[in-house]
Amino acid sequence: MKYRSYMAIALTAVTLAACNGRATAPTDITQTGAVLHAQTECLAETTDNPCTGWFQYWADGSTNILTTPRVTANVRTNGFVDFNQTVSGLTPDTLYHAQFCGYGDRNIAQPGLCIGPHGTGAVRPGVQPDARDYSATQNFRTASANTVATVDIGRVLSTADTTDRPIGRDGGHSIAYSSTEALWVFGDTAQRNGPAFLAYGTAAKGPYQVGVAPTGLSELPRPPAAPQPGLTSPANFFPAPTGLVTPDDPPVPCGSTGSNSYSAAWISGGARIPNTNRVLLIWAEICVAIGDGRGWPVERWRMADYDPATNRFVRFFTPFVANPMRAGLPSTLTPSNPVFGDDGYLYLFGTKRNPDAIFTARVSANPDAWGDPANYRWWGRPGGASPQWTTDHASVVSLVSGVEPWGVYVGDFSGVGGGRRLAMLVKDSFYDSPHLRIYTAGSPLGPWTAGPVGRVPDNCQGGGFGCYAFNGHPQLSTSTSFVFSWYSPGDRQPDGGHIRLGTIRW
Repeated sequence: MKYRSYMAIALTAVTLAACNGRATAPTDITQTGAVLHAQTECLAETTDNPCTGWFQYWADGSTNILTTPRVTANVRTNGFVDFNQTVSGLTPDTLYHAQFCGYGDRNIAQPGLCIGPHGTGAVRPGVQPDARDYSATQNFRTASANTVATVDIGRVLSTADTTDRPIGRDGGHSIAYSSTEALWVFGDTAQRNGPAFLAYGTAAKGPYQVGVAPTGLSELPRPPAAPQPGLTSPANFFPAPTGLVTPDDPPVPCGSTGSNSYSAAWISGGARIPNTNRVLLIWAEICVAIGDGRGWPVERWRMADYDPATNRFVRFFTPFVANPMRAGLPSTLTPSNPVFGDDGYLYLFGTKRNPDAIFTARVSANPDAWGDPANYRWWGRPGGASPQWTTDHASVVSLVSGVEPWGVYVGDFSGVGGGRRLAMLVKDSFYDSPHLRIYTAGSPLGPWTAGPVGRVPDNCQGGGFGCYAFNGHPQLSTSTSFVFSWYSPGDRQPDGGHIRLGTIRW
């Protein structure tokens, strides 16, 4: 291994080793190298325990802990400063874990401690922290000949999500409804020493900062209860579905005795309603029938105008209902990812299989139109005609080609600057560590231009479905760094996994 350390011992800026600090996101990640970073400080209180720092790191699954050279600089920093070292000899397309190590001053004695980016998982040098706590290390995946690097920036947390009452959940859509606050909506949720299982989604809200995983969100009570500070548990968010049935023939009421099923409401996306501080939310009502071959068809597709300030659903819309219910809706009638265009339309995006397609539909941006299925149009080729807006949802054509879409997210990123407009995130496999592909366009119909391809910085082990629930987050992104989230099945097991955030350059 080769290393390069940077420190300035001039009278001005300092980049030096120290006794107190934490790992931060690496930069300049290539196929075989990276610059590891930490924020650290030194008080230069003693001469017999000088501030000294270094990194330890290892490939996922390996017990071989590598270290950078130790750097000693017993200089008062007057606050936290950046300490960085360059490493090389890494393996392409490989998940790595790193910690910042150090000792010095009167508080950290030799041989020192090593710690990750979030103040957890402190261990002695040469020791790996609990592998189930993904926030105990700074995680990143190196680039390959066909992919760019990705970096894990942390776990999305509310104040109710604590060490003794951890919350596991999937979903993870965020919608900025003001210049400072965002709503987060999650899927299936469970809390140790709290609600055992919540199937109708949960929600939290709070401030956001570009490039930073939120850790102080406030849980929302079940609507229409007013927001309350300091809640210690999540609550069901969407209305309880009614009238659902199992997909069996003949069907029985969902959740009935002996049916081995339960009703669920799964978030499908959201967007800020123009010129308001309210959001449009989309979700699916599903009868989850447990057992091989039974399936989870979407029986009802719903929308709502929601006010985060009051935690109330202002208005509901139900344009598509399966008939018969047990058969479920075709995927073309369950689009998600709402985007308000500048042409008076609300655009929706979804995926279908056999043949594979990423499609779009639209309806007037006037809420009065949302509840009537006759108002929706799909971009398709009815009867083999040239592409056009049509009521024939079965004739949809794909906006991009050559991709097997196991999930899609589309959002408006015009707020990040740099000429960005719409962005699409496509997950192209289900298990292992799936690829994520980014496409960009100036309008919903495109053309959609292929951008970077990466792999999630996670081994995606644990649970039965690998990593899923990939979503983008415009309010956390910049014109050069795209922030995405995913459900990490192994994070903090056995407490149900968690939503984590990552970045990819675009």
